[in-house]
Amino acid sequence: MKVLLIIIDGASYKIIEKIKDKLPTINKLINSGFYGKLESVFPSLTPIALASLITGNLPEHNGITAPKIFIKGRSLSSPLSAFSSEGLKSDPIWAYLGKHGYKVTVTSNPQALPDKWKIKDVILFDPYKSKIKKCSDAKVLSEGENKILSNIWIVEKRNSKYLIVYTSPYGEKEIELEEGEWSEPIEILGKCGKDELKGTVFLHARHENVYVSPISFFNYKWGNNTELQEKIWNFIVSKHGMILDGDYHSLYKGIITLDEYLKTIELTYSFFLNYTLFMLENTSWDFAITYLPIVDNLQHLLYGINEEKAFEHIVKGYEMADEFIRAQLNYADVFFVCSDHGIAEVEKKIFINKFLEKINVLKLNDNEEIDWSKTKAYYGGGGQIRINLKNREKNGIVSHREFPKLVRYIVRNLENLVDEEKNERIFTSIVARESPANDREGDIYITGLKEKYGISSLVKKDMNIIEKIEYYKMTSGEHGYFRKDDLYGIIIFYDKKSNTRRKFISNAKIIDVAPTILKLFNVTNVKMDGKPIITLVEKYGDLNNY
Repeated sequence: MKVLLIIIDGASYKIIEKIKDKLPTINKLINSGFYGKLESVFPSLTPIALASLITGNLPEHNGITAPKIFIKGRSLSSPLSAFSSEGLKSDPIWAYLGKHGYKVTVTSNPQALPDKWKIKDVILFDPYKSKIKKCSDAKVLSEGENKILSNIWIVEKRNSKYLIVYTSPYGEKEIELEEGEWSEPIEILGKCGKDELKGTVFLHARHENVYVSPISFFNYKWGNNTELQEKIWNFIVSKHGMILDGDYHSLYKGIITLDEYLKTIELTYSFFLNYTLFMLENTSWDFAITYLPIVDNLQHLLYGINEEKAFEHIVKGYEMADEFIRAQLNYADVFFVCSDHGIAEVEKKIFINKFLEKINVLKLNDNEEIDWSKTKAYYGGGGQIRINLKNREKNGIVSHREFPKLVRYIVRNLENLVDEEKNERIFTSIVARESPANDREGDIYITGLKEKYGISSLVKKDMNIIEKIEYYKMTSGEHGYFRKDDLYGIIIFYDKKSNTRRKFISNAKIIDVAPTILKLFNVTNVKMDGKPIITLVEKYGDLNNY
């Protein structure tokens, strides 16, 4: 009996209910299986929610409490990342199954790597580890000489054609593109820091320049099986490329157009579809996890735009997700389709670190980087503001005596932050600690804000604290803090051999998925915050005896 957990990042229960007739595979699974809302955790952000899904535990127990996790003895500038197994305090589902002799394949999960479990027949991958900060950003090539990863690329335009000479792992190569043409994926070579690595990109020839898509690297860090990683690179990445999300950062910076962004979404889908099928076909497994990000990508950009064409693009993303699920139906007997959260509309963005700078508790240097030696408080996401406290944070500057006064000062200013255009206060709930927080906690929590406001940790000198969303450029859909539509994803349970007609799953929580799956594999000696979903356990009990 093979069980497959398919995660569609951001698939919203509200939207699925609205468009499911356009999604033949999802509709089939709903009508022939069990279906319902899946309540996420707070804050319902992807790495936090997925950690709860794979561990069956709430954030305060599994350790993934925010995108940046603050630990005593570490500086505010160097927290643990939620996108790493290092932050997990409780074991994930693959560890329990592996220890009981089951074979597991994980194609993508934020906490899969580095592999600290090292269990035989448990294959862990996370393609996002192929991205390297400051080296993976998209580029723009102009005519003449250009430097990419310390190597010189030469661009020559001849009428409507570009000739691009670039550095590959196999020496200098050239490619010719017509204006408007996208290349096939190409392999490049260059230095990121001291390391010389090969990577993969797409090129798009434009009227005045050439766009180079974000770079994914072959760095042996995105899998625990080097032989398999080499096969993926040779048979999948070389043919389909390796774009891992729509290139929102380039869109926001004005480097690419909306049409180019949508093309990067298609290329992302192509990679994940082909990579997923390759993994399912070329590994031995009893349980597998697969993942697709594009629904969340599109919703972030477009959900708050009240235009038909914007919603049509979102629907297209769901249709691709529907095909992604359909393509996997031949690989397993039993399926869970889940999402980590939903989505909510955003009209304005609040930049919390810009607010902290405005009230003189965060400082920027001339390079628009945070000056940690002069910064007293920092917002790292997940609603958490952390004080740069002496003897807790490495290089902390705030004394324990100053701590309560500083917290009150920040909270008072947060409570008084007003959107002058609407003449309303923004935050509906702020929780402050009277004494310094422990590990993995904030000293101040933003736990509620009014509808159609989003919050961000981004900070620059030339930005405002409150900015109106610029549609088709800034994110108009968010999740994490609203506890309404953004809190509810979906859960579908489908057994190919069952004659079940549609049954509703009520009151399911994301922490219930892992214990349900373990129960079906007859792994029951595990204590988790979640509980097996009773409607499934009553019918199926133990898959080994089914």
